[in-house]
Amino acid sequence: MQLSLTQPSSWILLLLLMTNLLLWKNAASVPMCAMRNARCFTFFEDTFELAGSLSHNISIEVSELFTEFEKHYSKVPGLRDKSPTRCHTSFLPTPENKEQARHTHYEALLKSGEMILDAWESPLDDLVSELSTIKNVPDKIISKVTDIKKKIDAVQKGVNSLMSTMLQNGDEEKKNPAWSRLPLLQSDNEDTRIRSSYGMISCLDNDFKKVDIYLNVLKCYMLKIDNC
Repeated sequence: MQLSLTQPSSWILLLLLMTNLLLWKNAASVPMCAMRNARCFTFFEDTFELAGSLSHNISIEVSELFTEFEKHYSKVPGLRDKSPTRCHTSFLPTPENKEQARHTHYEALLKSGEMILDAWESPLDDLVSELSTIKNVPDKIISKVTDIKKKIDAVQKGVNSLMSTMLQNGDEEKKNPAWSRLPLLQSDNEDTRIRSSYGMISCLDNDFKKVDIYLNVLKCYMLKIDNC
């Protein structure tokens, strides 16, 4: 059965299937591949292809979510305060843009993507859980956040599997940045909850633009694509 890549569930299923194959076999030493357009694609190449395409799709959806949330709650006092929101991932030593990513070794670039994705695991759970408590939040926004969370989970599993299989660091202890905004998400003050959710979505938008850059630079590296 052929799955349509325009369906979110198909993206997730394909990526999880590919990462399970990576864990099942050491793809670096097994010359297995799939023929497409007269070219042999290895499991690694396929996984990077999927992860890069899905991360780009997620980045677009997060930006759309940010715009929709901002528009819906535009009248909340202080929502678009010009003082910058400090994201919990701000201190992570990761490339800031595409130019820096291109000059970063592929192992460090993959690690940067993993650090950001892992750092969002708990905050995203909290955002999905607490968003529905906000007054008059549109079902469309809740649905989009839930869908984005599922897709990010799939990309995270893919990147974690690549790190474990390619770099042999599966036993390395992970130290995720501290997450301390849950009390704001659970505040009795409605406007505080809205501003906190808005700040989180803004940070997620910024961070996933980075992840999108990293994975697509890596995709170009793995698939030897010029002018990427």
